[in-house]
Amino acid sequence: MKKVKEYLIQNCNKVKINSKDIFRGDVFFALAGNNTHGNRYIVEAINNGAKYIITDIQPDKKLRSQKILLVKDTIKYLFKLATLKRNLFNGNVIGITGSVGKTSVKENLKYFLSPFIKISASIKSYNNFLGVIISLANIDLASDFAIFEMGTNNFSEIKELTSIIKPSQIIITNIFPTHLEKLISTRNIALEKADIFNPLYNPNVETAILPSDNIDEKMIIKLAKNQKIPNIFTFGKSSISSVKIINIIKINDDFIKILLHYKNQVYDFNLNRNQLYKINNVLICFLIFKHNNFNIDKFVSLTQHIPLQEGRGLHNKIIFNDKKLNFIDESYNASPKTMKICINYFNDLKIKKNQKKFLILGDMKELGHKALKFHIELLNYIDKKKLENVIICGELMRLALNKLENDKILFMFKVNSIIKYLKKTINDDDFIIVKGSHSSLTNQLSKELLKKGKLNV
Repeated sequence: MKKVKEYLIQNCNKVKINSKDIFRGDVFFALAGNNTHGNRYIVEAINNGAKYIITDIQPDKKLRSQKILLVKDTIKYLFKLATLKRNLFNGNVIGITGSVGKTSVKENLKYFLSPFIKISASIKSYNNFLGVIISLANIDLASDFAIFEMGTNNFSEIKELTSIIKPSQIIITNIFPTHLEKLISTRNIALEKADIFNPLYNPNVETAILPSDNIDEKMIIKLAKNQKIPNIFTFGKSSISSVKIINIIKINDDFIKILLHYKNQVYDFNLNRNQLYKINNVLICFLIFKHNNFNIDKFVSLTQHIPLQEGRGLHNKIIFNDKKLNFIDESYNASPKTMKICINYFNDLKIKKNQKKFLILGDMKELGHKALKFHIELLNYIDKKKLENVIICGELMRLALNKLENDKILFMFKVNSIIKYLKKTINDDDFIIVKGSHSSLTNQLSKELLKKGKLNV
């Protein structure tokens, strides 16, 4: 086992829990799942090139290999490895939490910082306990910065993750009504997220980048000041924000110029129009650059081509029913706030005379006892904007539509029904925007649309 530990300390990105992700030299951790154990996939992992297999259940006697190593508890072994690598890491650690936008901010930071410093970062949306310890175990100890997401849908989860990661620079993206099933209120969400800079769990914190738009976000700023965090920076539309947008100027159909005010100076940069609804992510990255004394000219040189992520606004060209379409995929997750942002984006989306645009919305999950109320408010919001070609799906959307008098919003029970309808009505070069929670029908719809034929553009 000593050899394995040394191998994983000296190398990065070798820990895998999915046998399909294994490449030569990786280490497969066979974990217990809800329905099966990772031991079932040991042969596949070995065939794919796994250097070692770590498991806590003796494999079948037919499996005889020096690569297979037995431990008492696979998760505990992984946790000890993660803790060891965190203690050995001497670079800066950024921790990101918030109601929405954690993955997008992490990916944006990677995009801006990677060209000139060495970055380690969690993959995908690895932001729960297991995801965090995998990310730590995969850290490159030679990195200048390590970036981690920290998620929660219940009390006390952020303090647990914070005590493991111990970030010196923390980011809270926003406080919105999400995960209300267990957290109940946005005030509870704010208090839970604020544990990321609580010195009881994080003695390392020296910088906090915080949102400042709503009452819960302002409360977090007060808490941070009470903790006497040396560097507190804020962003948003509020007059108290450290960085403010003072003007947005149209350059052409594709790009806009953003003018920022920060510490008595004005900064400007060009941005693709499709990033305007994610502008706070860019402000966060700007503050990271300024605080760490990175070259702001390098930041400005990169703002025009910030990539969008899969399921989070990524623009795709697809072939559907022998027609080339523009597909905007927002299917990874949804909340009342981000749904409204998506609706505004749809409303403002400029199309040519011969084009149509379709908005397809699914249920918003984990909203607790106010779930139906939020869905009714959302459909009223659509109604006031008098939008056309809006399709909804999901039980909560159905119940909400029954409370309204609106015959323009179309409800459909199944993904197949939506696909059949689109085949009848859609034409070349039309736009489709899909948004909903990850477990809603819209996620399945997005996968089906992408399966039909994604084009490289």
